[in-house]
Amino acid sequence: MKQVRGSAFDPVLTLASVLEATPGSHVALLGAGISVSAGVPSAWGVQEWLIRRIARAEGVTEELDTPHDWYRSRFEREATYESLLEGLAPTQHARQAILRDLFEPDPADPDRVPSEPSPSHRALARLATSRSIRIFLTLNFDHLMERALREEGIEPTVVRSVDDLKGLAPLHTLNAIVVHLHGDYLTPISMRNTTTELADYDLELQNFLDRVLSDHALIAVGWSAEYDPALRAATDKSLLQRYGSYWVTRGELGPLASDLAVRHRIEHVRGDANVVMGRLADAVTAIADRRGRHPLTLAESIAGTKRELSGRTVAMSTHDRLRQELTALREQPDLNRTAQELEGEPYPSILGRLTEASIVPAGLIAAAAYWGNEETDRWWFEDLRRFSADSRDSGLTKLLALPRACGSLLYQAALVGAVAAGRWDLAHRLLCASAEQHTGTQRTLREQLAAMRSFAIEHNAPSARALAHLSPIFTDHLALGARAYEESWELAEILVLVEQVHSHPQLGERITRLAVVRATESTAEERMREAEGTADLDSHDNASERLGAARQDAGRALGAIADLVGAQGAHIRFSSTIAERLAAPAAERVLADLRREGAAHPILRAGFAARNQAVLEATLEAISLQVGRIGKDRADRALIAGPGHGGVISSYLWIDTEEPPRF
Repeated sequence: MKQVRGSAFDPVLTLASVLEATPGSHVALLGAGISVSAGVPSAWGVQEWLIRRIARAEGVTEELDTPHDWYRSRFEREATYESLLEGLAPTQHARQAILRDLFEPDPADPDRVPSEPSPSHRALARLATSRSIRIFLTLNFDHLMERALREEGIEPTVVRSVDDLKGLAPLHTLNAIVVHLHGDYLTPISMRNTTTELADYDLELQNFLDRVLSDHALIAVGWSAEYDPALRAATDKSLLQRYGSYWVTRGELGPLASDLAVRHRIEHVRGDANVVMGRLADAVTAIADRRGRHPLTLAESIAGTKRELSGRTVAMSTHDRLRQELTALREQPDLNRTAQELEGEPYPSILGRLTEASIVPAGLIAAAAYWGNEETDRWWFEDLRRFSADSRDSGLTKLLALPRACGSLLYQAALVGAVAAGRWDLAHRLLCASAEQHTGTQRTLREQLAAMRSFAIEHNAPSARALAHLSPIFTDHLALGARAYEESWELAEILVLVEQVHSHPQLGERITRLAVVRATESTAEERMREAEGTADLDSHDNASERLGAARQDAGRALGAIADLVGAQGAHIRFSSTIAERLAAPAAERVLADLRREGAAHPILRAGFAARNQAVLEATLEAISLQVGRIGKDRADRALIAGPGHGGVISSYLWIDTEEPPRF
């Protein structure tokens, strides 16, 4: 969307925030564009339709390409509503009947479909239900705005002519008011469209507009402004500057409109009004819902879960709360629209709404994973499967994967909660369980939902982004602290990679090769020690050469396993200062504990690497090596040039964000 004046923010979301915070601060101005999109003729089109009726009455049989030129030539004057209607019908009742036929076609006529409120009309009516907008100024003769309001259960006050302004109740007392600035088809004498008619307004209408525009900012939808000098003048004179005004059009603003927008700093939002206004109404609703849910709902939900799962009370309300929140998430509108319906809206906006909707259920699952047991795990585990498959639809991949974006937050909350609590059996089950199967290929929850693979598809650091979204759950409500949370997340990432490598079909062959070359390396080391105990230089050189070759073979064999590690996107630290080599500190720590504890290590006992210590050790070494490779590449790219000091390569950073760790 293009704006007249630049902004770093989406103007629709900015306006939504203002409307939600200060309901009633803006009035809506509906131009011809909003009704033309609903199939209603424009004011100019109404005049052309009337002229063609007169031409037929005059005996003209050919179709008129330029009705106004024909009328001017035939009657030697400009067409006005008054002259046109007088020529067709002598009485007010007859004039209404003619216009009613235009605006309310006979339902029995198969060639003419009655007009319905457009999505823009309905979006504005939704904004009226929250009292975000209550005053609707329309330049159109139709009643589509009134119909849209009535569909929402709002009976509007309708002003069709200047006479209706007399005795009007104070505006702040009205639920909604629709003011037909140029008349409507039921009061033909009030209809305005000619240059003369639009050049000036009656004093009562001018005073009304001055009052409205001096008290409100403007949201203009489908208004060109080129043919409305009186309305331009009223806007120029009185428009409130306290709140920003917005102008929604499909194309560029014309010269007169652009000048008006610049003078009053009106934000131009270029786009389909049906899409823009729909987004606006959705955003206002989402902000209000978010204000009502967070952070109180999240805090209360997690506190209740902790209290009940501590064993002091019966946890049935936690079960019910989980079921309610997960059901509500599955019923989110964005998860029940087709990809084609979603394609007209920016992906970040959709993902943002679904992320927000996922936070409370993710918090409940995190608390249940942290404090719960095998019995309570059943309350939520199957829901992860339900969010693990793409939509069965056709369309953009990222839109089809939206259910997995929600599932990724739920899954990561469960996995990190289990790791933080030392529930290694649950963590292993989360990494190995089967996902929902919609194709011939059976995949695991890990493959479908791990944040490094499935969250924020277009983001360069998806895991770090998910970590940021879930941070309040763990740091504020589970009270882990920022460091403990990030370390638990990192260890969860390591375990994801362990099972990813262990499931690779080539791992067995490469583990065998590593074992063989390491046995050769061990033999070469023994020969080297023996040679060092003698004075035979030839024997020493030969042993040294063989040891070097054996170590190269072992390095290549470990590198072949590291090639199986898909660590791109993982939130893991890299360091180049561990034993003078590139490594992942978290993987090295687990590896050291594993070598010290052996078969008693809880991760091994939980079933990781099929409880094979040698395989788990080799896998952790390979993960550390691959993270080191990626980290070295990232460090080289993130080279920092200090003034006068040359380049400094970072030796410690997160491989996804390229930022230095805080611990």
